[in-house]
Amino acid sequence: MNKRRIGTTALEVTEISFGGAAIGGLYRACPREPAMETLQTAWDGGLRYFDTAPFYGFGLSERRTGDFLREKPRSSYVLSTKVGRLFRPVPEDQVPDHSYVDPLPFALDYDYSYDGIM
Repeated sequence: MNKRRIGTTALEVTEISFGGAAIGGLYRACPREPAMETLQTAWDGGLRYFDTAPFYGFGLSERRTGDFLREKPRSSYVLSTKVGRLFRPVPEDQVPDHSYVDPLPFALDYDYSYDGIM
């Protein structure tokens, strides 16, 4: 898989990345086993840039991506996520509807302060 440098930094990423919205349950349920198989298929195909976000399944995509990458050498991949949304635990019957099926039991609050992005 070809890599490209990000701007003038030393960081290089694969030309194709893995986007994690689907393994967070976007529009339809995505059970754990198929999600992990999908991540493995991406890895086997040479992808080493993984992009996720707290919003994807209210943390489910980040959790699954982290579980998968935990077993890989840290220097072998690049992981990106988003900032500005903080988790707030809620009862399962109070999870907001944002097109994710079976999200983790959190609501998200927007916070672009120092604490929200660092």
